[in-house]
Formats: sequence, structure tokens, C-alpha cells
Amino acid sequence: MTEYVKTFRCKKCERLTSGRGHLCHPNKEMPPFACEFCKKETNDPRHACRPMLDSIEYVCKKCGRLAPYDTLLCEPELISQD
Repeated sequence: MTEYVKTFRCKKCERLTSGRGHLCHPNKEMPPFACEFCKKETNDPRHACRPMLDSIEYVCKKCGRLAPYDTLLCEPELISQD
């Protein structure tokens, strides 16, 4: 049986995304989730905790948002480690 992933289109950048969406316009209708960094359960799609902040590796060239994964951003760029 094929399992389909529900996708959403960002109202700001038009990018297709699944799950909670990406940071540009997160999907707030999703059920609570456990943060993979601190294990806290939250409804906030823009939840940020100390362990997550320590894992930030990307910046969006379009809007300047920071994220631990490139898939969360519209136009991700690796942050220089200089």
C-alpha cells in the first residue's frame, strides 16, 4: 500500500513542504510534536531551545532566518565557521 505525505504550499515563498512546514510560514494546524533536540512537547512550530541553537548551521539568503537543517529554509546557505 502506498502511503502519501500531506504537503503544504508556503503562502510567502510558494515552496512545497510537508509536516510542520518550514520557517517561512509554518503550519500551525499540526498536532503537538516532541523537539528532537530537547525532547520537550510543544505546539509552537518556531520552537527554539539551547540545544537547537547550538546546532544552527544554515541561514536563509532570502529572509535571514537561521535553522539547523537546510530543508527548513527557502534559500539555505551554510554559515561560515570562520
